[in-house]
Amino acid sequence: MSEIEFLFVLLVFAAGLVRIADLVRVPYPIVLVIGGLAIGLVPGLPDIVLEPELVFLVFLPPLLTAAGFYASPHELWAERRALGFLSLGLVLATIVTVAVVAHELVAGLPWAACFVLGAVVAPTDPVAAIATFRRAGVPDRVRLVVEGESMINDASALVAFGIALEVAQGGSFDALEAFGKFLLSATGGIAVGLVAGWLEVRIVRRINERPLAILWTVLGAYGSYIGAEELGVSGVLACVTAGLYLGWNSHRAFDADTRLSGVAFWEVLEFILNALIFILLGLQLPALTDELRGELPFGDVVVAGLVISATLIGLRLLAQFIPGVRTADGWREKVIVGWSGMRGAVSLAAALSVGLAVPGRPQIVVLTFVVILITLVGQGLTLPALLKALRVREERSWSPEEATARLEAAQSALDRLEELEAEFDGEVPEAVVRLRELYRMRFRMCQDALTGAQDDRRRLREARYRYGTLRRELIGVEREALLTLRNEGRLRPEVLRPIERELDLEEARLSAASA
Repeated sequence: MSEIEFLFVLLVFAAGLVRIADLVRVPYPIVLVIGGLAIGLVPGLPDIVLEPELVFLVFLPPLLTAAGFYASPHELWAERRALGFLSLGLVLATIVTVAVVAHELVAGLPWAACFVLGAVVAPTDPVAAIATFRRAGVPDRVRLVVEGESMINDASALVAFGIALEVAQGGSFDALEAFGKFLLSATGGIAVGLVAGWLEVRIVRRINERPLAILWTVLGAYGSYIGAEELGVSGVLACVTAGLYLGWNSHRAFDADTRLSGVAFWEVLEFILNALIFILLGLQLPALTDELRGELPFGDVVVAGLVISATLIGLRLLAQFIPGVRTADGWREKVIVGWSGMRGAVSLAAALSVGLAVPGRPQIVVLTFVVILITLVGQGLTLPALLKALRVREERSWSPEEATARLEAAQSALDRLEELEAEFDGEVPEAVVRLRELYRMRFRMCQDALTGAQDDRRRLREARYRYGTLRRELIGVEREALLTLRNEGRLRPEVLRPIERELDLEEARLSAASA
């Protein structure tokens, strides 16, 4: 079996594991990593080494761009103090603390290699936490801080990693020079991302072909990363910034059809990349143990990895309760933010990119893998139970902000309907009457959400649910009738498809409204 064929087999296996994760109600990244570990122990299978370039160039750009696309610049800016502390202050503290602990625990590991290890395990990977959040539900601010931190701390940690690696390879360290490199990398990456996003919006809005427009969004993700790296600045921040710009201006870049198709495409792309990256993580253990053999006893390194992981978790939890730092709204939410510091693919890719000539490379790689395994599996498996124990749940009713926005939108529609009614002399068309009642119901629901009228709001929600259930049933009847006509040869497929698309869109809207 070739490596390409094995990769396709892995993807099929990953799809099955994700289904199992859904059945047992466990975040799928954890099941994928464990599944990868199990596959890696099977003799006779091809050895697939996770090359650093594969992670940084193939996986990272689209995932970071997608994260930026769905984020809000206003929300990120509002949380700038918390994000700055977690992405800069905590990253620096993590690097130093891990370096000190590793130097004490791992015999013969030079100080430079210890700081390389600290920079490698400093950035968090949000995928497992977000997968849990989506299932269990958490307050929006917790989700925003965890996601926003992971988009930024990759950049700060990778810049620190580059500096530490340069020292480990025989270079010298200058604090002022290091700060200058970080500042240049960050500002340069943001500038490249803004330029890339600006160009992408103007290119896409001139493309009428839906597939070509979506392809340009993919090319823009890779282009922003490659362009930034070629200029010697942060490709991570370039991707995030380009995604933020594109998401903020998507109403100008895409029409409705392209936006719906693009969201569906990117959802599948993100799933494939995440599934592959986590199962490939698990597959790396045999090769890592072979690399360590002869350097140090494997058990000693594992014990050191356990202590370093406990240090990481404890430091992150303590950091949430530093006076003056508001990473969440209450102590329960702070515990959840602190417990969501899983490490993942970026850390392993950075460790694997350490040159063979660097002293302590085998220990760095294996310690990184142990940290990833403990934080991803250990914290990921316990996060749902922690959410339940602390009773941290997402408030499903409309927030005042959402209710106000919906109310103003409904009022605008009602005002326009009144203008249309005035154009008719006497008899008003039935469609206008029905639409007026629909928007009046939405208006009342928004008022109830703002005033706290729970009974009325519950009654209206139940009415909407009954309407949605009946409408979905009728859509199913319509679809069956159309398929019967097609099967009887009375309706051509090219005529069926646009009608079926209209039904699909309405059904999707009803499902979203009842969520």
